[in-house]
Amino acid sequence: MKKRESKNMTRKSAKKASGRVASQPQPVARSKKSAPRSAHTLHFRPREDHDNSFISRITLLTLKKVFEESTKSPLTEQIVLHLVNQTDHVVIVEQAGKPIGYYCYDKTGADSIYWGSLVLEPVKQAKGLGKKVLEHFVTEARKQGVREINGHVQVKNKEAYKFWMNNGFQVVGREDAGSLPIQLRLD
Repeated sequence: MKKRESKNMTRKSAKKASGRVASQPQPVARSKKSAPRSAHTLHFRPREDHDNSFISRITLLTLKKVFEESTKSPLTEQIVLHLVNQTDHVVIVEQAGKPIGYYCYDKTGADSIYWGSLVLEPVKQAKGLGKKVLEHFVTEARKQGVREINGHVQVKNKEAYKFWMNNGFQVVGREDAGSLPIQLRLD
């Protein structure tokens, strides 16, 4: 119990700072004998140890500035990996056999998920891929009986805020430490 409380307190701080939101579907497993991948098709798989350098690189590339502006704290590779390792589920998003992003989430109750982050390579942003990731996630979450997806978005991250609001999330509380709590109801 004590470990979980400590983990949740760390997660809350990290999630507020992450600038993105998290949720709870299981990644889709793929076999090694799968059909050739289309350049437009996204594939999802659980994070593996060799993904750490990709995760830290892409996170620092896309979120360092807004994280530091919001929290007034530095964002380092060690912090990124610590926060990711505190998350129950990390899913790598691949396109044409290469990682292009990831998302993190924790199951917070029988019917709720906390989406910690959604990070895509900058060259892959604003092309509808984030929406495809979210649609995949919502489908998987519904299969698990999830009825609400919670998260936070950094106020200074205008593009992320716009993305979440345009995809059905609503602000459900007040700004705290540069971050707004958001939620998507799946009723």
